[in-house]
Amino acid sequence: MANSQFFWPGQEERSLLGRFYLASSLSEAMNVVFPFQFIYLYLVMERPEWAVIPTLVETIAVWLMEVPTGMVADRWGRKLSVISGDFLSGLSWLAIPMAVSFRGLLQLYAVCVCFFLEGIGQTLVSGAEEAWVVDNLASAGREDMVERYFARIRSFGSLGGAFAGGFSLLLLLLSRVDQHILNLLWYLAACGQLTSVGISLTIPEHQPPADEEDQAATRPKIDEPDCCVPFFDQARQGFSAIFHFQPLFSFFLALVVSSFAGSITGEAFEISLLTKGLDARGLAPLDIISDLTGMVVPLLAVAISQWLGATASLILFSLISAAVVSLFFTRPGLWLAVVICLVFNIIDDLWDPIADARLQSLIPSSCRATAASIINQAKELANSAGIGAFALLLGRHSEELRQATPDLIEAFSGGVSTMPQVPKGLFGLPIPDLALVLFTFVGLVAIPLLIHSQRGSYRVLDESRAHPDERHKSACQEEEI
Repeated sequence: MANSQFFWPGQEERSLLGRFYLASSLSEAMNVVFPFQFIYLYLVMERPEWAVIPTLVETIAVWLMEVPTGMVADRWGRKLSVISGDFLSGLSWLAIPMAVSFRGLLQLYAVCVCFFLEGIGQTLVSGAEEAWVVDNLASAGREDMVERYFARIRSFGSLGGAFAGGFSLLLLLLSRVDQHILNLLWYLAACGQLTSVGISLTIPEHQPPADEEDQAATRPKIDEPDCCVPFFDQARQGFSAIFHFQPLFSFFLALVVSSFAGSITGEAFEISLLTKGLDARGLAPLDIISDLTGMVVPLLAVAISQWLGATASLILFSLISAAVVSLFFTRPGLWLAVVICLVFNIIDDLWDPIADARLQSLIPSSCRATAASIINQAKELANSAGIGAFALLLGRHSEELRQATPDLIEAFSGGVSTMPQVPKGLFGLPIPDLALVLFTFVGLVAIPLLIHSQRGSYRVLDESRAHPDERHKSACQEEEI
């Protein structure tokens, strides 16, 4: 990447990807509720563990609908799928303020319905948006921009997120915090999401011509027109792509383990910081710092991947995470916990673009959205399992955590814990800190899987960048063997 294009895309990149960047940035810039989304639920729901349940419902919705929506995207268009998903997410955010106004179990049911719809919206976008972008680039002959896109989209998203965090913090500092102000944050986020839908409507959708090897690997074995191919056959193609290629299968398992390990990181950190005395409004500047680093860190991830290789980079990030979370054994105070939280955010910004680009390089175009959706479904299942375990852990200490946490308005007005000691678990660690330690160390299981995923994968990655004649020659040699 040229130095002049490191922070800002060049003309061709803007032409191909600029509107994707703009839609993402605008959506993030208007998502002013994001820094407080979980802690808002944690404080407003009638029981502390109830805050986790809507998130669990959301992940269950994603798990149930991920593959069907991926097949919809492959069959009827990735653009239609993405636009529908973003629109549904925007509507669900509009309904949150009304849902939390109910009392008792009705409150829990109403909020869960909103998050279930949000989960469906996510599945319509997940896999489909990446497939839309990758195929647009392939049709333009610019597959070399794929890794850059995954880094840049996070960079521009972080730029929007920094604006959102600054605006929400300013609003909360300059106004008297009440339920109406906090509801306004949800309405602004919904408006931004719906506006990004309008931008996405102007982006074209292109399908690259499939090469012979790709067609042979995914061609339906029935004599029907393409439009009549049953959904189960599309799913079979996606599963076949994953389970019949060992490097992809191993990488898929590594992603599942990592999803479980990272499932509760954000929620556990927020509870940990709040019970250590953080003003809830302090989550906004933390989010701003994360977004500011996120503008640069994903771009650095590309350079690190090119220097160390994708597998070595991901292994290094896993080891750093384990080393950093070990600091919780020193019983850190608020500010050290803040530093640990920021380091974890940086590692996420490094991990994601490398992992996404690596995954896309191993999936054939004709079933890209379906295969990616299957993988995302498995990741969401692991995510659900992690969140469920965290909810059970919180439920065992529900009353103690409630006493250790200020109420909604007090927390957003500088209030701190009313109880000096948060309930402790294994190793004498506070419950949120213990969850972070245990889940992060589980993530180390992904390391041998990452190592195994590298075996035999160099040929595929090299061929994807080679001249078509060279790929054909390699395929012929393989047939002779």
